[in-house]
Amino acid sequence: MDFLDKLRATKSIYLPSEEEKNKMKGDMFEIYVESLFDKRYFVTEEWTSDIYNKRNGSYVESNKNPDMVIRYNPTGERFAVECKYRSDFTYSEKIDDNCVKWSYPEQIYRYNEFQQIRQIPVFIVIGIGNGSDIRKKEIPEFMFCIPLSKAKYPEIFPSVLQQYERNPCSNFFWKSGILT
Repeated sequence: MDFLDKLRATKSIYLPSEEEKNKMKGDMFEIYVESLFDKRYFVTEEWTSDIYNKRNGSYVESNKNPDMVIRYNPTGERFAVECKYRSDFTYSEKIDDNCVKWSYPEQIYRYNEFQQIRQIPVFIVIGIGNGSDIRKKEIPEFMFCIPLSKAKYPEIFPSVLQQYERNPCSNFFWKSGILT
């Protein structure tokens, strides 16, 4: 093996693939979302690792659950949060407009099952934009916090998104079973 072959072979070690870059952005968004829960009022009880090994097929089953289970200390209420980062909106031919493709049917089914079994609400927190700099703690351009009951389909349309837009710089607030 000559030098160039060795260089090509090690390229993947030093230069992340597009999939790895997207996972890093998603992980950084998850960390950012968790930081918006004021520790005086909220405790993160569970946080999925999202670690898997494609080479040997190792997969942690709890990774199928929402990203976090959080407790609101003043009342003891619990809820789950699934974080989804997208670098931009997606065009939908169905409505001839932009939307957010956040999931797929099997995942939505699992989150609904989780919500029913655990008897806690699930919220989908979506961040859009500024992805290349999210590791520098830059915030997404847009953020939405949508109850799972309103995120019924893999694509979320503008009419739903506008109802749940939130300031991406603001801490989360919990009141009467609603996360804002």
